[in-house]
Amino acid sequence: MSKPSTGSPATEARRMPPSSTGWFVWMTGLWIAFFVLMHNGRLDGLASWIRDLPIVAEILVWIVFFPQVLATAVWTSGWSEGLRVTLVVLFAAGWTLVSLPRPKTTGRR
Repeated sequence: MSKPSTGSPATEARRMPPSSTGWFVWMTGLWIAFFVLMHNGRLDGLASWIRDLPIVAEILVWIVFFPQVLATAVWTSGWSEGLRVTLVVLFAAGWTLVSLPRPKTTGRR
């Protein structure tokens, strides 16, 4: 006897892997932390702390937290406030959109 199917092929082919949901939650949480630090005026201290790390550790922080560290560098730069706000919002929106969980397709080719 054949085993009954737990769902239609369309449903089974559209499941989102837990890792994509985890990545989205991680990225959203980091952006929330970034904006909380920005609102509290603590990004300058964070930028200084990152710059003062040994070079290997600084590179590792840049790799692991790239979009947020890039936004921190932009926010603490001497650029005009309008440009800084625009870039930080674009970074946050762009990385959040890229991080949205998408269904994993398991169809045959």
